[in-house]
Amino acid sequence: MSGADFLRLAKLTGGGIVRRAARHNRRVIQAELGASGSIDPTRTHLNETLTGPPTADDVATLARDLMREAGIDKTRKNAVLALEIIFSLAPNHGLDERAYFTDCVRWAGDKFSGAQNILSADIHRDEAAPHCHVLILPLVAGRMVGSDLVGSRKTLRDTRQNFHSTVGSRYGLAKAPPRPVGATKAAAAAKVLEKLRTGLDGALKSVIWPQLRSNIEQDPGPYMVALGIDVDRPSKRMKTMEEIFISPGRGPKVERKPIGFTAPPSARSLCSVGFAPQDSAAPAPMCAPPPAPAPLRARAKRQEQAESIDHAQDLRREREDCFDAGLYDPQTGEFIKAPTKDGHPEDWPPPTSDSGESPHWAD
Repeated sequence: MSGADFLRLAKLTGGGIVRRAARHNRRVIQAELGASGSIDPTRTHLNETLTGPPTADDVATLARDLMREAGIDKTRKNAVLALEIIFSLAPNHGLDERAYFTDCVRWAGDKFSGAQNILSADIHRDEAAPHCHVLILPLVAGRMVGSDLVGSRKTLRDTRQNFHSTVGSRYGLAKAPPRPVGATKAAAAAKVLEKLRTGLDGALKSVIWPQLRSNIEQDPGPYMVALGIDVDRPSKRMKTMEEIFISPGRGPKVERKPIGFTAPPSARSLCSVGFAPQDSAAPAPMCAPPPAPAPLRARAKRQEQAESIDHAQDLRREREDCFDAGLYDPQTGEFIKAPTKDGHPEDWPPPTSDSGESPHWAD
């Protein structure tokens, strides 16, 4: 069993953080506190230092000396003073641990600021799974650039991919699985919990077990790697030809319209807020004025009818023998209007008397 390659990258900040990290990696803190936690003190002698000064204090001194040589005397309060990378293998991996972790340290030096800035590298074999801690000073071109070296989530994904292709795949390790979701996450969490129960793991009796179980159910990926569990992704069901043909596709959602019918045009206007009633047969005119009150509409209708009557009267046919010959204008070729009385037009053509003569207004 080989499992998957696994690395975790952390930024270390705060005064004295390099010394504290080195004390943990060299098991100085554990020696002070005694046997407790996940560390088995009977196996601590199996731990190994691959590179770096012999003591934790010397590791912290090395970091200060390298910074001083680069002209860095002071740093910001929240500056990243070191990067810590943890490379881990699954239990019963069957690989040459020392060769694998040595290649991991070499890759870390090439990837982050150079081998000269590796402060320490320690293999731990006194816990459930063998792993290696690597402390790196993020010093590039005379500047501390820890955050830039870690980068964004995409940068971290690219870093893991580079590690797998450069180191992990050469040892037959699978790529670390991405964070599972959906049915895959549920299956992975069930596998992790089953592994812990069947192995009678001490975590089951811990006071933090409820929170630990919640974390496993939320993201079982790291626990899968630590326990050497492989969970196959459920196969995706293939679509039938009918489902493919009626699928809406990946483009923008478009309202489907029945063949042979046209949807009524939108009744929204550009100058008003709201929509026209749904039962309106015709679209609202652009910038249509609001409807007039009922009395005004009735008055306008009567005026329109009167104008249409006048217009019809203006267009009525009249014979020339109905006009007075004295009103004929030879220059225009038309009959002039009849005289008016008190400013009011007379009926046209003027009525004739019983004698057939046109009446004349008296002065």
